[in-house]
Amino acid sequence: MKRPMKSLLAAAASTSLFAAFAVAGVTVASAQDDSLSQGGPSTTCVTTNPDGSPRAPHPGDCAQFGKAGQGRSDAKAKNVILLIGDGMGQQEITLARNYLHGAGGRFEGIDNFVATGAYTHHSVNKDGSINYVTDSAASATGWSTGTKTYNGAIGVDIEGKPVENLMEMAKKAGMRTGNVTTSEIQDATPAAAATHSVNRKCYGPDESQNGEGCKGEAFDPQFREHGGLGSISEQIVDFRADVTLGGGAKSFGQKVKESGPGRNPFVDNTMQWEAGKTVLENAKEAGFTIVRTAKELDAVKEANQDAPVLGLFNNGNMTTRFADLRPSGHGSQEAPHECTTQDTGEEPELKDMAAKAIELLDDPSSDKGFYLQVESASIDKRNHSADLCGVIGETDRLDETVKAALDFAKQDGNTLVLLSADHAHSAQILYDATDSVSATSRVKTADGVGMTVGWGTLPMDTILNDPKMSTQHTGSQLRIAAYGPGAENVIGQTDQTDTFFTMANALKLGDWEPAKVNNKNQVDVSKARPAVNARDNCYLVTQDSSKAGNCAQFGAEGEGLADSKAKNVVFMIAEGTGDSEITSARDYLVGASGRLPGVDNMAFTGSATTYPLEAKTGLPGLVTDSAASATAWNAGVKTYNGAIGVDLAGNPVPLLSELARKKGMKVGNVTTAEIEDATPAAFATHALNRKCYGPEVDKNKSSCQGEDMSSQYRENGGLGSISEQLVDFRADVTLGGGSKAFDQVVQKGGTWGGQKWEEGKTVLENAKDQGYQVVTTGDELDAVTSANTDKPVLGLFFEGNFPRHNEQSIPELDGAVAPAVDCVANPERPSTIPELADLTTKSLDLLKNDNGFLLQVEGASVDKAGHDADFCGQVGEFDEFDKAVQAVREWVKKTGEPTLIITTADHAHTSQITAPGKNTSGRTIKVHGQEGSDMVINYATAPSNDEKVALGGQTHTGTQMRVSAEGPGAANVLGQLDQTDIAFVAANALGLDLVGAPETIDLTPQWDKDARFGKTSAGTSSWMHWGLGLAGLAILVAIGYVAYRSTKRDSGVIADEPHALAES
Repeated sequence: MKRPMKSLLAAAASTSLFAAFAVAGVTVASAQDDSLSQGGPSTTCVTTNPDGSPRAPHPGDCAQFGKAGQGRSDAKAKNVILLIGDGMGQQEITLARNYLHGAGGRFEGIDNFVATGAYTHHSVNKDGSINYVTDSAASATGWSTGTKTYNGAIGVDIEGKPVENLMEMAKKAGMRTGNVTTSEIQDATPAAAATHSVNRKCYGPDESQNGEGCKGEAFDPQFREHGGLGSISEQIVDFRADVTLGGGAKSFGQKVKESGPGRNPFVDNTMQWEAGKTVLENAKEAGFTIVRTAKELDAVKEANQDAPVLGLFNNGNMTTRFADLRPSGHGSQEAPHECTTQDTGEEPELKDMAAKAIELLDDPSSDKGFYLQVESASIDKRNHSADLCGVIGETDRLDETVKAALDFAKQDGNTLVLLSADHAHSAQILYDATDSVSATSRVKTADGVGMTVGWGTLPMDTILNDPKMSTQHTGSQLRIAAYGPGAENVIGQTDQTDTFFTMANALKLGDWEPAKVNNKNQVDVSKARPAVNARDNCYLVTQDSSKAGNCAQFGAEGEGLADSKAKNVVFMIAEGTGDSEITSARDYLVGASGRLPGVDNMAFTGSATTYPLEAKTGLPGLVTDSAASATAWNAGVKTYNGAIGVDLAGNPVPLLSELARKKGMKVGNVTTAEIEDATPAAFATHALNRKCYGPEVDKNKSSCQGEDMSSQYRENGGLGSISEQLVDFRADVTLGGGSKAFDQVVQKGGTWGGQKWEEGKTVLENAKDQGYQVVTTGDELDAVTSANTDKPVLGLFFEGNFPRHNEQSIPELDGAVAPAVDCVANPERPSTIPELADLTTKSLDLLKNDNGFLLQVEGASVDKAGHDADFCGQVGEFDEFDKAVQAVREWVKKTGEPTLIITTADHAHTSQITAPGKNTSGRTIKVHGQEGSDMVINYATAPSNDEKVALGGQTHTGTQMRVSAEGPGAANVLGQLDQTDIAFVAANALGLDLVGAPETIDLTPQWDKDARFGKTSAGTSSWMHWGLGLAGLAILVAIGYVAYRSTKRDSGVIADEPHALAES
């Protein structure tokens, strides 16, 4: 289907609109003030020269917004505190919250940021190729220097040349500095904050005692005796941070090989080394205050350049809070475990180390502030060991520390606090008590329910039997959050290297000019309302908990960051698309440093939990399906998996679409799935089970058969099947697949809601008799010129789900070591099926009217491809979805309609980005990323790797999801939400009352009743509703005519297309 062209007259009228308002003396704000193209280092992040030789990226080359930054804020901070949860992806945050505070609970620190975003964290190999899975060294170098480098590199570029880090810049500016960790202080993350090494394992001056990564002639230039900067331990002493706290005492016991002055390449120092003495002995002689216990640290009263503090509390990494809990082959079947606290001896807690560092570094009387990095390191290390309790305990430690930092920053008023991670990891929240090919552990959460977590990035036998095994990092983008001056600059989609510039610009440390504040996408994060106790309201109650908003983190009122009203709302749903799926699609389509034209350019970003409730207990289930999830954002109510628009008791609950219809708005429902599928069904219908597709019971799935389901059907007094209800609802536009269920025969006739149903005819025949304009091809849809409740449009373009854009790809047991493949187009996809972007644009045009509209658009088969372990299917469907998002943004920019766009997903899925050359517990496939580098995708949640099971049996996972928005009210998606909060972001922007809806929306059977809702018009918006007076209208007509006479250009908008998939 071709996108309909506007006439020149319409284009002239549209472009003359603001002139007409200006003449009429009316002030108008654009509905969407931002550019359609934001950020993206497409021309600067170059890692190879024209001849193919490697090129070392410079600081800022790979930052999405360059050195200048986004310019959302130009506020300056006196102090910066950077908090790192090593290996803390969205899965780790969610599983730790579930265990410690419950699914509906809230971290006191981690969850209480308003300014939130997502960032990428890939690395660059020495040969200039892209590595889609970073390690901590390259990652920490990214935020410490603004430079992409290779895995293992500490503060050097891909040529091994030192790059100045933020701590060095801060010290040169006269600021105080601190470096705190629960790992060895020489470990990658703390090392990258203050040192420069060609390999992360160059811990001490005695090469023979270092890790294998720093042994051999190739590493000689690192060491002092060969003219190098020295080992990491020596450089830590050279740098002389005011406060350095962690483990790693063992390497400080190595003897120095070369006497002489310190060798930091960027900061002057007074260090004089004496060979034959240990690093620690040299440090003592240089004036360091050495502390080895929590008591000794507590006694320290000052730290400065005369007497810097060096705390070494363990020979290696510091002791973790919880004892190990290792997985087993059937750990999901075990009784849920509870984590046990272990004795940490005389070691200080992370929160106490951080608090002491802040106390020692803060000097209110000085105009110079401090820069402090704090790391909870063993979230990563326990993940490598597949130790669930270890991961949870170290996340808990980080949360306590984050709270302490936020408490200081709120009191101080001049401190920027940032929280993020270096990379994602292996753990995945799986359906509880179900087996998979991954090794699993099971624990009892704060809600008293079981939680099963799987580790599938290594073969199960290796995980269970190899004591030296280390599960893999994964390549999913990460959450970043901030508080304080300049915090807004983390919002949106950035790269890890952008974080360096966010901090440097806030501290005024760069020799470049930061971006000036612009008026685009401004938000005052201080306006955010405090979160409510959703857990108590949602499911820890004795009374009925189905009231809309009871499970929302900010209740029915919402977060309160933006109170502007929208005329229209568009939900864009990428089914089954978690952060991992977004990242792998980006890597394939536009490259790791590229920018997805639609999703990545949304103005505001947050995270949302997705848990359902169990029908029998009312307590959380920890992995949702699409039905419960879609009900959450359409009704603001939590329900059970499989439920469509009903509560835990099976009672219908009011939907946003019903409220919109009650208000006189138009509504539209678009999907690439069967239109009866869970997500589109939950937009407009109410069913006890998602499989109640049609009126013939025996033709539906078994889950909608039997006595428990009989009350759904009309012949038994129910609301009817999903397909019948879709017809009843009379959305102005309904487009998708699923014609097969519409061929089922109606079992009971009569007048329902003012429309006649005839028993014995099919649902589709009845729809036609009731005035529906039925279309089955793109050309037929193109020919439709209007849609309203008298003549609604029903597009059924395939009997089931739309065929995928790409041929199915098949992962193998050894796919990670097999040759890389490219995705190819599916030759069997019929040309009569319109693209989702075209369906969306057509719907927008048909829905445009004076009273506004509500539209839901779903890219359904990212999820379906995920179930099939079909990466090429995933990426093709996500590409189509992203183009649809871009189409909506273009339409809004072109029409000026005040439209809130919300993009999110229903749940995360199974796919993980893992390392080439390493097989896993599941099936893997190696593909070429956009840059030509190898990328491996892992599928390890099915109960078996047998092809008949694995290709169709992959499951959802339970991590929180990315949500983004732009337009009026968009800022209310910032921070940590639940999926039910999203319903209120939309409802509040449109002025719809979900809480009071049960009193106004009739959800009973409609036999012999009039239509529930009034009629909608066929016309498009005249703008009269939005304040244009008669004088303004006359001026608009006049100017439009002049513009028509003078305008010769085409009025269409052509968007940049992302990298096209290869065709066979």
